[in-house]
Amino acid sequence: MATLTLIADPFPDWEAEAQAAAARDLAVAIAETAPRSCSARYLVSRGAANPQFTSPLIRTEQLPMRAGMLPFAWQNGATARPLDGEFVHALTPLVPLRSRGDDDGSQTSVTISHALAWEAPALLGNTQARLYRAFARRAVRHADVILTPTHATARVLQENYGTDLPIQVLQPAPPREYLAGTDAAERRAALELPPRYALTTAAPGEYGRLEWLLDAMRADPALGSLVVIASLDPTPPSRDKSGADPVAAAIPSELQHRVHIVQPRELADIGAVIAGTDALLMPQAFAGTGYLTIAALSASVPVLHAGHAATAELVLDAGVAAETAKEFAAECSRLIRDPEAIAKLAVLAGDRGRGFSWNGAAWQLWETHANL
Repeated sequence: MATLTLIADPFPDWEAEAQAAAARDLAVAIAETAPRSCSARYLVSRGAANPQFTSPLIRTEQLPMRAGMLPFAWQNGATARPLDGEFVHALTPLVPLRSRGDDDGSQTSVTISHALAWEAPALLGNTQARLYRAFARRAVRHADVILTPTHATARVLQENYGTDLPIQVLQPAPPREYLAGTDAAERRAALELPPRYALTTAAPGEYGRLEWLLDAMRADPALGSLVVIASLDPTPPSRDKSGADPVAAAIPSELQHRVHIVQPRELADIGAVIAGTDALLMPQAFAGTGYLTIAALSASVPVLHAGHAATAELVLDAGVAAETAKEFAAECSRLIRDPEAIAKLAVLAGDRGRGFSWNGAAWQLWETHANL
């Protein structure tokens, strides 16, 4: 009986909570798609949330160490010995690895879900970026196969580690919490959202480009309300030493009645906010895991983005690319004044969103390990 062990603890970055939620969903999908006599093992650190799975094919085990110790302990190859001979998958590079012989029986697949540590390390912070690259190097050296959510991310890795690096593209799905629940309307009301709005996770600065949206709103009052999910601001630290919120500080007085900064109470709030928006505006010069983008597509929400290769690959024809601030503002105005264009893109977004599922990812994962 083969068991696929899922490393459930995420890399400790700004999307850790979403990654942990994704790991839970993937574990369920691994069990649901398991070939005959196969099962899943969900491996989580001591003190972390221990979900109660209903499937008898999922076994949950806790590591003897807390999450904060994993990045230090797992840099030592000896910590990978308990996984010798097993099938292992990690949704992030945070996984214990070591050199093994060909007849060891171990199979390890590792997902590197974004290229921030190479393209925009300042967004992770220098320490976290170095740690991410260090674990990625270990994965490149010792894992049987590297998985990425997009060909764009795969190209960045091959540019850094060689074109002969074995990489497969495995597209994820959004965490269940990023999809609207039955209480979505109540959640939006509790967050005091306007009835109509565009949504963004942009932050001020060179990479976040919130300024693009603010300039567009100043130029065109018809753009209406903008909701900013501030908790997904990746720029460390999220607040300066005085405790000020950089997103709030960036909003000029004349736009404060039109810009609503949302601090979600839990991940399910994000799903409710996504479901209520007319469009997702992504001027950012980077791409993270892509969970929120895929969630928007799954909710039939069109995406206006700045042309980052990974985002463009996820969106395809379910959105519009505008690569300069002027072009972005023009597209914002065009879409808001053309309901038919928004409606057409919404249909394409829904079609595109149906192409992402955890069961599909799990099937591919089982097939990948069967072929190793």
